[in-house]
Amino acid sequence: MKQFALRGLASALLGLSATAQALDLTPETLLDINIGLASDYRVGGFSLNQDDGPVLLTSATLVHKLSGLYAGVFTANVDMGTQSNREWDYYVGIARPITENTRFSLSYVRYEYPGDSWINFGEFIGTFGYRNATVGFKYANDLRNPPARAAAAAQVDQLIQWGVLPADAAISKRDSHRLISWAEYDFYLPWQTKLNLRYGHTSTPDEQAWLSASGHYRSDYNDWQVALSKRAFGLEWKAAYIDTDLSEAECRNNFGKGGDCSATVVFSANRRF
Repeated sequence: MKQFALRGLASALLGLSATAQALDLTPETLLDINIGLASDYRVGGFSLNQDDGPVLLTSATLVHKLSGLYAGVFTANVDMGTQSNREWDYYVGIARPITENTRFSLSYVRYEYPGDSWINFGEFIGTFGYRNATVGFKYANDLRNPPARAAAAAQVDQLIQWGVLPADAAISKRDSHRLISWAEYDFYLPWQTKLNLRYGHTSTPDEQAWLSASGHYRSDYNDWQVALSKRAFGLEWKAAYIDTDLSEAECRNNFGKGGDCSATVVFSANRRF
């Protein structure tokens, strides 16, 4: 959902009451439905679908026009090399203008992956926008270790207690906190075309979060995106060049498959009802 529904959702909701792109339920509430098809599902520059074919992304958001409060659900098919093949997101938030040129949004999202509940986590998201520029953050504090890593750490701890292994043989556990910050800018071009430039930074207190092929660790990385979108035939068409500064080894050692963080172009089309 970070790619499809939340980044830009708040800005879109601010203008929904003045458009016909949503279903008015009452004079005060509307239902925003979004359906999209994408060649990949990228989050922070890495793939949640491991190049396993197209991704169907759908969301439904209930919006209170006067207050800017909203709540909704998002779902997409995923392939992360685990038992889960679907992501479900449940979110609540508020999106409001501050002045004619400024706006803000705050939300909480719960991500769930049926079949792999250890992946489930929550995230707080905030954005501030001025004209065509937006800055934002995402903060999670309940990320968990993969079962295999947790089991191995427990076994090593037991061997250390028995004196079989030295204390420095302990396997470090992944820190449960993560902060993602980003800045982006939209250029509105002729013929209902938009150019979006985005730069993001992901960091964690875990000093061993990403391991390179040479054995060096780091606790943060950067990602960026250049996207061109256009409205035509009732759809928003988009081509996004996405890349990170992670090496293949760093990507594989953290996310489970090398190459999922490499440069790519993601094509998508979505329709808002």
